[in-house]
Amino acid sequence: MSETVLRTEDLTVVYHVPGGVIRAVDGVSLELAAGETLAVVGESGCGKTTLAKAILGLERAAGGKIVVQGNDVTGDLRGLAKRVGIVWQDPYASLDSRWTIGDSISEPLVIHKHPNPRERAVEVMKETGLDPGLMDRYPHQLSGGQRQRVAIARALALNPPLVLCDEPTAALDLSIRAQILNLLKDLQASRSCAYLYISHDLMTVRYIADRVAVMYLGRIVEIGPTGDVFGAPRHPYTQALMASAPTLELVGRLPAVLAGEIPDPRVRVPGCRFSSRCPRRQDRCVEAEPELTIEGDRGYRCYFPVSALTESNAV
Repeated sequence: MSETVLRTEDLTVVYHVPGGVIRAVDGVSLELAAGETLAVVGESGCGKTTLAKAILGLERAAGGKIVVQGNDVTGDLRGLAKRVGIVWQDPYASLDSRWTIGDSISEPLVIHKHPNPRERAVEVMKETGLDPGLMDRYPHQLSGGQRQRVAIARALALNPPLVLCDEPTAALDLSIRAQILNLLKDLQASRSCAYLYISHDLMTVRYIADRVAVMYLGRIVEIGPTGDVFGAPRHPYTQALMASAPTLELVGRLPAVLAGEIPDPRVRVPGCRFSSRCPRRQDRCVEAEPELTIEGDRGYRCYFPVSALTESNAV
């Protein structure tokens, strides 16, 4: 049985804003094993990036627990850099424009007193497909794909067992996206590290992820193996999300659009938070929020789940 690298228990992050409180992450519980990729998907504002920042300690958890390799790291950043790497969406923004590539990759090694940071930087550059001759260049002298490889090299320099990937291909051309995705898969195979992969791009998720967690207004509403979630979603929101993804069959026309508006996140509704947009809504849905239903290795929060494969392909 694979080691559990990451576990969150009822993790909550709140923001106090004019007019109320936003629960950006609202009781999220998940597990991630060594060598596994768990993708977190959902509309903008669902809380997926806030979840990653909370795990990194960049957002304060208002409740719950974050456990990395059996160590409770909630609110404690000591030693976290050796256990968790991060690849941000825009490598040009995440790399210091005044530092050379070698300096950026070597920084975590120097901080953690690696005996030969320069040599280790050369090793990890080769692993990520970068010419070590680029070490003395600056970010603006590299292509977008090269910059993202630098970001990946820096994230993996300390051999962390867990890497958070926040939209790592969103700022890249399509051809470069495929290269970066293949690189991530190859590095995972050789290192057995775990990826928490955050994205809105369902095509890349389907390619790289072993499991998918679907978030809506701070909650995970469905989680399960990628093939099952894509092929036969159980939650109506997951169904609508999958139907909105562009496919070859939809060339020349827009995908289906989910009706309704996302509710005001400052207002806590007593029932299912998706009920105002759900085509399957009934009276029970607005009375109490559904608990997580477990079916084998899948889970979902819905009183009236999508059941038939033919039905799951319709909106």
